[in-house]
Amino acid sequence: MKSYIHEFRTWGPVSRCRIHIKEVKNQTWIAFENLGDGTSVTNASEQLAKEIISKEGLDPENCRFFEWYSEYDGDLAEITYNWSADKEARHPDWRYFCGAEENPFTE
Repeated sequence: MKSYIHEFRTWGPVSRCRIHIKEVKNQTWIAFENLGDGTSVTNASEQLAKEIISKEGLDPENCRFFEWYSEYDGDLAEITYNWSADKEARHPDWRYFCGAEENPFTE
């Protein structure tokens, strides 16, 4: 698994989150871990998805996206997007995936 701090800017100062990337059965799973540093990963979700697939050279159709807030309960939510032809993530939809104790990004 690959993990790193990612800096991004939405409408205010620079924000930070931790990115986790994991290969699972021919898919790339990408998780945004909120660090409480600037804009939340929820509010920047579409931007983060676009930035990470571009940075990592990934096909968004072969990726699954997740987010969690370790400073709260740590439950993992899966995010699905509609992707435009120019690889813009649109219309995010969040769904509960698992509890903190089963989070595959914290094993």
